[in-house]
Amino acid sequence: MFSSPAIGRRPALAATERITAVTSLLSSLEALPAERDRRPGGLNDWEIIRDDYADLPPLARKALDVLAKPTSMRIVHGARIAAAVTLLLPGERRHQRAAANGFLALSALATYPHHQYGGDGSDQLSFQTQLVSSVARCGQRNPAIVDACLWYVALQSTLSYTVSGLVKLCGPQWRDGTALPHILRTETYGDATAYRLISRHPTAGKAVSHAVLAFECAFPLVFLRGGRLAPAMLATTATFHVVNARVMGLSRFVWAFLGTYPAVLYAVQGARPAAPQVSAPSRLAPGPAAAGRRARGAAR
Repeated sequence: MFSSPAIGRRPALAATERITAVTSLLSSLEALPAERDRRPGGLNDWEIIRDDYADLPPLARKALDVLAKPTSMRIVHGARIAAAVTLLLPGERRHQRAAANGFLALSALATYPHHQYGGDGSDQLSFQTQLVSSVARCGQRNPAIVDACLWYVALQSTLSYTVSGLVKLCGPQWRDGTALPHILRTETYGDATAYRLISRHPTAGKAVSHAVLAFECAFPLVFLRGGRLAPAMLATTATFHVVNARVMGLSRFVWAFLGTYPAVLYAVQGARPAAPQVSAPSRLAPGPAAAGRRARGAAR
């Protein structure tokens, strides 16, 4: 009924890092005008949050203190924007792309304590994807390394959906369909229009809740039958993220998870490292039998 589209190793890696770069771009563009959250009394007031990192070595705490300064944060996020744009440009400059991916991953790790509240799973997923993409670019000439990195991203994406579904399944409010209306009435993730709609149609709301549970828990099915179900399942989850972006404001989730889909499509088709290529001199050199015949001819 469905068939998984063939995708090569290098196109899968390129698509993964480019789509994920949009997540980092949006994250920094959102962080720059949110300085008020990091000021005294703000949601991410460093003078309060820094107590959570009291066990770190003195040098690490000092580095975090320096990074907390508004000027330092502007420089870092400006550099992150530049690195993300670099990844969005065409071209296959291996070392440049490895450096850009690595910088985005490490800078996300460094700035996480300063965005502790307001950061979300999309940033955590993009961190892993960009770190692995940097490793893949560094080892790009070894197909086994690239394959391992793409498989890691694919399995991480699968784990994210599956664990999310299983956790929801353990909650009675998700099973009875009341969790979704409760979420939609909150100030942080709610939407008045969606809440009124789902309140008028509770049966439909319950069906939506159960559908979310079903496709998240069933996500590992993308690996069945050579990935034939993957296109339909990925289209479903992509639609889910787009709706969440509109209703709950989780726009970065769209790009963070879409960034894993090329790796998923590559993995589900049963990709394996390419066979070792025979070098040109080896192809031109005579085999043992031919060499023996030439030696006997010379002896005569």
